[in-house]
Amino acid sequence: MNKILKTTSLLTALLFTGCVSDMSHMLGSNLNEETQQSVLFKTNQVHFMNSLKKTSSIEERNTYLDEFILKSDMQCLNYLNNPLKKTEVDSSKNSLYMSLFDTVSGLFGMSLVTNTAKAVFLDGDNESVEDQRAYANALSPEIRKGVELGRSRYAKMMMQKKPLDLKTYTSNHLEEDTLKYDKQCNDAYGLIEINRALKEMQAAVHTHTVPATPILNIDPKAIKDKVAAVSKEVEDKKAVKEQLELNTTKVVPTQLKL
Repeated sequence: MNKILKTTSLLTALLFTGCVSDMSHMLGSNLNEETQQSVLFKTNQVHFMNSLKKTSSIEERNTYLDEFILKSDMQCLNYLNNPLKKTEVDSSKNSLYMSLFDTVSGLFGMSLVTNTAKAVFLDGDNESVEDQRAYANALSPEIRKGVELGRSRYAKMMMQKKPLDLKTYTSNHLEEDTLKYDKQCNDAYGLIEINRALKEMQAAVHTHTVPATPILNIDPKAIKDKVAAVSKEVEDKKAVKEQLELNTTKVVPTQLKL
């Protein structure tokens, strides 16, 4: 009975998440949302040649901005590629992964495969956590490209503010932008960005237009193949486990007749 209820709940959740697939709006809202969660990545400015002060001139402000973007990008890349940084499996990212799987399903028509992936992120046992890490590791290069995509767009927005006077774009405004820029050096934002890029590709296929967002070598087929490969591993492991359980139930202990 419990197994039936669990299966029913799982199917209901899969149907629900299939309807909630547009996560691209989360990037802008998250950047402007005040949160107590600490920023994991922060640009180290100890060796900066330029500094930002309340009395900085326009030229000093802009020179600092140039240096910040350049060195922040280098530090972010090192942070994300650090082999000591384990791929984090965080329940707060589960909806982002499931939304990505929905987009892949819509783009390639492979709901059976992506439903397997979504089920993994809906379950909370130890085995599912291992499977979640397998998907995260497989998609890690694409997630990094998503981070690069989002930060490059935000950097462009900051650069466009350089002609503004000091009253319009103050040192406080620039400092706020740098904090938001640091915040985007995060796997969650990478997931949001590759999902956004895939959605634009999907829309472009239907409307025969060019995607508005440059995809920076994000390969939708590579994402599809990786999701399919890990899903096959998950299904194969599940089949072996079920077979072992079946064999165990068939072993009936022999009772001695008195």
